[in-house]
Amino acid sequence: MTSADDAPAQRSEPGGIRAVSRALDVLDCFENEGQSLAVADIVRRCELPRTTVLRLVDTLVGERMLQLLPDGRVSVGPRMIRWGAFAKAAWSAPAATLDRLRELAEQTGETVSLYVRRDLKRVAIAQAPGRHTIRHVVQVGDELPIWLGAASTTLLSGERPDVLDAVLAQLDADEDIDVDTAALRRRVDKIREQGWGLSHGERESGNSGLAMLVPENPDRPHLQPVVVVLGGPTARFVDARIPEFVDALRTCVRDVPRTGLPPALE
Repeated sequence: MTSADDAPAQRSEPGGIRAVSRALDVLDCFENEGQSLAVADIVRRCELPRTTVLRLVDTLVGERMLQLLPDGRVSVGPRMIRWGAFAKAAWSAPAATLDRLRELAEQTGETVSLYVRRDLKRVAIAQAPGRHTIRHVVQVGDELPIWLGAASTTLLSGERPDVLDAVLAQLDADEDIDVDTAALRRRVDKIREQGWGLSHGERESGNSGLAMLVPENPDRPHLQPVVVVLGGPTARFVDARIPEFVDALRTCVRDVPRTGLPPALE
């Protein structure tokens, strides 16, 4: 059996440095809730040998990206404050866009999210919660599979043919991902034809999503496809309401190029 130390860094680009990827994996272990972790937690989440994790943690502590607490747990370090502030400034949606997402959430009652693609994941970069008690919940920064859900397939529909081919090839090559890429391509083609994507229970049973690409502003073309998504319980995404949702969503995505996207995308 190949050990984790011997396994190739599949996420790294050719010529990349595996230690850097692993260090980022360690940082990715930390979440808003439960901001300190035991080394054993990091080992489990990263699926790396304990000795490797200890070396990475020592290095990151030395660089002030992490810090050791008196009880032996590990937490984020002070150097992350500047990085966090920079990331927030680069990836925060303009106030006018957040207001527009909130208007759509109030109009439809459903949670509204803004997503972009990151490799084989989609990342939530903004959200306006729905007004119902039972609602779709995704946190800003959450990463979800690019092959599941209306948001994912609609993002793929906005990619150039060569980029889509490359993504599907990655999915085919990953033995840990079980997806029919031919069927996925057909769904992407359908979304391109009709202009929006709809899914029921693909990522989570009982949850539905309706997504539409944000058109580009000719004066400020964005760097990658962006989607606005309505998400909520399948029981509320009945056939009779879909045309209403599509009309409301279409009006919203037409407004977003005017209200603006996060600076990192423009």
